[in-house]
Amino acid sequence: MANKEIFSKHIKSNVKLATRYDAEGREVQVERREDTDATAKEKETFELLINAGYYRACIKGLSAFDKVVGGMTWCIECCDYDVDVDLLFHENLTIGQKISLVEKIVAVLPQMKCPFRIEPHQIQGLEFLSIHPVIQWLVKKSVENRAERNMRLKKFAIGQFHNDYQYKSDKQNLEKIRRASVHIKKIQEIYNPVRQYQRKDTSEEDVRTKVHLTLLEYGGLPLVPSLDAEGQNKDKETEPDIEKLLNNLVLTKEDSTVGSPQKLDHATRTALRKHYQEFKHEMETDAKELTEQNQIKALETTKHNLQSKLERNQKDAKEVLELLEKEREQLAKENAQKEEMEKQIEEFKKIEQTVDKGLLDKVQSLLKQHDDLKKEESEFKEHCRKDLAALQEQIDELEAFNAQDPKEREQAVAKEKERIQILKLQLAKRNRGILAIQRQLDNTPDRTELAQYQRRFHELYNEMSAKHLETKQYYTLFNTLNDQKRYMEKELSLLNSICETFNEGMMTQHGREEFIQQFEQIVHGVKQTELKVKHKLMEEKKRRDALNEELQGLLELQRQYAAAVKQLTIECQKCEELQQQLKSGRK
Repeated sequence: MANKEIFSKHIKSNVKLATRYDAEGREVQVERREDTDATAKEKETFELLINAGYYRACIKGLSAFDKVVGGMTWCIECCDYDVDVDLLFHENLTIGQKISLVEKIVAVLPQMKCPFRIEPHQIQGLEFLSIHPVIQWLVKKSVENRAERNMRLKKFAIGQFHNDYQYKSDKQNLEKIRRASVHIKKIQEIYNPVRQYQRKDTSEEDVRTKVHLTLLEYGGLPLVPSLDAEGQNKDKETEPDIEKLLNNLVLTKEDSTVGSPQKLDHATRTALRKHYQEFKHEMETDAKELTEQNQIKALETTKHNLQSKLERNQKDAKEVLELLEKEREQLAKENAQKEEMEKQIEEFKKIEQTVDKGLLDKVQSLLKQHDDLKKEESEFKEHCRKDLAALQEQIDELEAFNAQDPKEREQAVAKEKERIQILKLQLAKRNRGILAIQRQLDNTPDRTELAQYQRRFHELYNEMSAKHLETKQYYTLFNTLNDQKRYMEKELSLLNSICETFNEGMMTQHGREEFIQQFEQIVHGVKQTELKVKHKLMEEKKRRDALNEELQGLLELQRQYAAAVKQLTIECQKCEELQQQLKSGRK
């Protein structure tokens, strides 16, 4: 009776009644074991939906299923995801409509690239450990989509506003830009390149010479060749020939008063040559100064790095020397101790040679016994000191207890009783924990139960395999009959077309020839189709033979597995018998 009262369902704290639906859609009250983790996830799920803006989750009259399905539908609609199904959720749905809606939601989630997988029965069974991550992801996506949509609408509204209205500051900025654009155009016109010279001979030239001539035509200077670290020309072959360039230039038609362009006079030629030499000298001087500065900076950086490295090496060397000095001192001490120990060992060896060996063994055994007795004596004294201290504490407590008033004694006795009661409760709690662990151990199936489970699973697998084979045969039969029907329809249509075109084709010679050609083409097509079907038949036969060989190999492997399991069972039985014999022998 005690066990029945303990495990009675009337005092189960973690078992509650829940509403479920049977196959016909009727509500059924069933027992549901409450899980603390699932309850916490349920609260977190509803809080997520409320914080995201789905306030129907606050209504206490709604069921948890309606809250979950409605929240998921609302989040998917907020994501603005284009789906091919109708996710319309409203109140008072029938059980069939709810199941259909749940299946549609589960089908839409992979299309939205949801990283979590969930099944319809998990939503219908309110498994919040699986529902919570899905709703958390949906809420996150809906919040991001709403924020993005708000920014998009805001930008669109600002653009529509600026199309029709403008701020005073914007008008002032546009007016300033208009005024400034006039002055900018004037400045650009002032500083536009003006052609002063033109080429006399437009023969074939390389690209570098064309660049130099173009620069000279517009009053510029030829490109100065690059210099090395010492300020010298790296490639003297690429240095422009200024005389050759000047000889190929003449004044433009605008500068010349005569109809044809004039050549450059001596003064202009001299001025250009002098200007080019001065510009080249300035570039060489600047390159030399820049090179010297770069060399100085590189040397300073190298010097700084070497100094820091030298300081680190000096510091490391100092530490190594100090450590070496300590090691030397330690080595000297150890050598001195070693010499003393060697002297003592030599003296003991001399004494040992002079003394009788039997007497020496006896003395060694006595010394060892003396050391053991000393150790036991010290341990016994330590134990006695601990016992004496404990007894002295008890005596002091008893004397203090006797010296107290009767009321204080009663209070002390009551405190001790309370402490004993607390210890008893703790002991009972520990015993209950031990019993719970024992029940868990008893719930673990043994080898016989596992064998029964294996047989039941094997039977279930055989039934599923037979059903699957039967369904597969039905599908194969349907496909075969469908192919036969298709071929017969093609044959019928072919015969009808031949009958229709026969009378028309036989009226004239030309029509008869065309009919014969078309008929030959039809015969050729039928033969090709027959060859394809035969080829497909041969492939299926080869595949069937390969599958039969694989089946035979698997059957052989199954026979070997069964033999090995049987042998293992026999050996396990022998082992159990030997263990029982060993236990009986020990008794």
